[in-house]
Amino acid sequence: MRMRLIMMLVALFVAGPMAGAAEVKQVWPLDGQQNVQQRESDDFFKKSINRMAALPGFQCHFDQMMVFTDGGGQRYAGELAVLKPKRFRWQYAQPYEQFYVSDGHGIWHYEPDLMQAERLDNLEAVDPAVMKLLDGRITPADLQVLKHESDAGAGVSRYQVRIKGSDPVWLGFSKAGDLMLIEREDVLGNRNRMSLSNCSYIAPSENLFSFTPPEGVDVLDMRSASE
Repeated sequence: MRMRLIMMLVALFVAGPMAGAAEVKQVWPLDGQQNVQQRESDDFFKKSINRMAALPGFQCHFDQMMVFTDGGGQRYAGELAVLKPKRFRWQYAQPYEQFYVSDGHGIWHYEPDLMQAERLDNLEAVDPAVMKLLDGRITPADLQVLKHESDAGAGVSRYQVRIKGSDPVWLGFSKAGDLMLIEREDVLGNRNRMSLSNCSYIAPSENLFSFTPPEGVDVLDMRSASE
């Protein structure tokens, strides 16, 4: 298979009172502001996750960039479609045509230029926990928020989360609460970043998630014996 998927430090200096001057006790409302901001951030995150969970399905264009520790990288682009429960289609257009499709029971991987189709147990290119998130099977109770960053210029709120014991992953949401990016890093330091755009939140047709290998295509069954 050819395809494998500051904190800012603030220093506060407070000078002591001048000799002979009256001591003034200054009350800083910073803690209260931070608490309000934290509650707003938590509420926004929960609403965004719950919104995803409530969607029957969606379609988005994706751009995916893998950056390797040796300095190399690979860009992918295509279309992603999800229909609950457990149906998805990852259609890659770049760097070459291929797709992964699940009808909710099994997964196909098809590469037209190789005239080859594979039956798979799981989708190695996507973290299973992230797939459950996209599919709406993850709720706020299943997520542990580790960090939160806001990019006002880009209009994105980023949350580093741990999904049911999986490795941490960054999720980025627009101001409207739409998922815009997924970014994760493996144990070797290789980074995988996927950006979503041009999304439609109308459930796609069921026909999009069925696949029959064309005549003449080699079919390889890569499922485990238990399947």
